[in-house]
Amino acid sequence: MKTPTVRQLLLRQSRILPLAALLLPILIGFSAPGYSSLSQHVSELQLLDHPVAALMRVAPLVCGLSILLFGLGAWLIEPARFTFTALTSAAVAANFISAGLWVTGSPLHGLYGVGFFIPLVPACFAAESGMGRSVRRVCLTVAVLSMAYLWLNLSGLDPLRGLSQRLAIVLILGWYTYASHQLLRAFRGNDPKTRRTADGARPDPLMR
Repeated sequence: MKTPTVRQLLLRQSRILPLAALLLPILIGFSAPGYSSLSQHVSELQLLDHPVAALMRVAPLVCGLSILLFGLGAWLIEPARFTFTALTSAAVAANFISAGLWVTGSPLHGLYGVGFFIPLVPACFAAESGMGRSVRRVCLTVAVLSMAYLWLNLSGLDPLRGLSQRLAIVLILGWYTYASHQLLRAFRGNDPKTRRTADGARPDPLMR
């Protein structure tokens, strides 16, 4: 059995951690007294006098660090190819890390809106990965829906902002599970002859 490479380990963790880290406080929040999961944002759990408040400070840190490592793992596969995926992942990671370091209400919570880089990660991945039409379509769909959510949140037109944020979190962070799986599947091993794109074809010359 081959020992996993560093990039494989970085991608394996991001199949689980980004989504799992925030799902735990989200699920606990449904039973938190005096809190509405339908009308309040997840970060407002930080303000409660409840054990979930401490968890909601740690969970974004774990999520952000995991996304940062995902970007590094993608970049290590092919640095010339995944530059923008790695850079935008770092920006999104900064958004989540700051959300754990500073509570909601502070301008540093989210680093003055750096979360608007969220749709760029799947969009850049779609442009850079060269994995085929089906993967590209999934990534672009996630990018567009993520942007639509950010607009809805910014406009103040969302009557159920808590519910829509939770659905957006599953979509946005679930994408890292999907992308990590596709990368591990497409570039398994170190032998270029065994590599395949997600659609089963050999990768283009830039991937060799």
